[in-house]
Amino acid sequence: MPLKPVYYIYGTDGYLVEESLAKIRKEALSGPFASMNFHAFEGKGLDAGELVSTASTLPAFAEWRLVVVKGAEAIKAAEEKRLASYVANPSPSTCLVFMSNAAKLEKGSELVKALEEKGYLKACNRLRDAELLKWIRDESSRQGKSTSGEAARRLLEIAGNSLRDVKGELDKIILFIGDKPAIDEKDIEESGLECGEESVFGLSDAIGRKDLKEAMKAYRRLSDEEPIKVLGAVARQMRTLLRVKALLRKGTPAARIASVAGLFPRHAEDYVKRSRLFGEPELKAAILKLLAADTDLKSGRAPSATVLPRLIMELCGKAPGIVAR
Repeated sequence: MPLKPVYYIYGTDGYLVEESLAKIRKEALSGPFASMNFHAFEGKGLDAGELVSTASTLPAFAEWRLVVVKGAEAIKAAEEKRLASYVANPSPSTCLVFMSNAAKLEKGSELVKALEEKGYLKACNRLRDAELLKWIRDESSRQGKSTSGEAARRLLEIAGNSLRDVKGELDKIILFIGDKPAIDEKDIEESGLECGEESVFGLSDAIGRKDLKEAMKAYRRLSDEEPIKVLGAVARQMRTLLRVKALLRKGTPAARIASVAGLFPRHAEDYVKRSRLFGEPELKAAILKLLAADTDLKSGRAPSATVLPRLIMELCGKAPGIVAR
């Protein structure tokens, strides 16, 4: 792919951000001098002068120099102003890549304006369910397999909406089925990927009843799972419950809930029943708290061992901040 001299890759899906960088790196760096032409910076405490000096240096015995700035959302405004000048006239032999986990950019920033004017921005936010389902089928095809619509939806129910988790679970299923050319729902059920789902349902149910004791029991049954995966599963259930709750409020017949909400018919009744444990404001507040916990885990600003227990306490109304039903 033809490289641009600057990229600013941002968004909430870390897998897409890293995948974009991997493609750029593969294109920019090759041969025995690759390591000499790669430089990494951190946005926090970045000295724009040092970065521009590095980016302005000709590559050694190669076509491109690759300079990567991680955590670009932490670059100070004064440094951004200097970088905006570079972006307006970048070195043609350097690929400068900024990486940020911000969902949106500050439109008033001089750097963002310069990047937008040159077409250097690339958004990598989390995909919607319909996009994830298409991604599952496309990725399966890329790996030489076909996936039925029901199997793709079932995988999404289990893995949640993090593309990294979806990719990880899809890879396990493809390994599980071996030479079989197509993935169906039975393959997913037999692969053992859904073993923790009932515990996640149990956790959601206990949260809905404000039963902290049972919620912590359900959480302990999930202790072998990665915290970010448990969080993703609970978040997905809460979003689905909110969608079901809204459909019921609008008078959608129970028989149509499954098709409208994209659920398996046999699971729709469970979601309708569980949605009655929550009020809509409560579900919306819970989703905001889940997003905050997601940031805590990924940024490391809180110990991972405390993030989920505290979240469960908040959702059960046992810690400050819970919104009453």
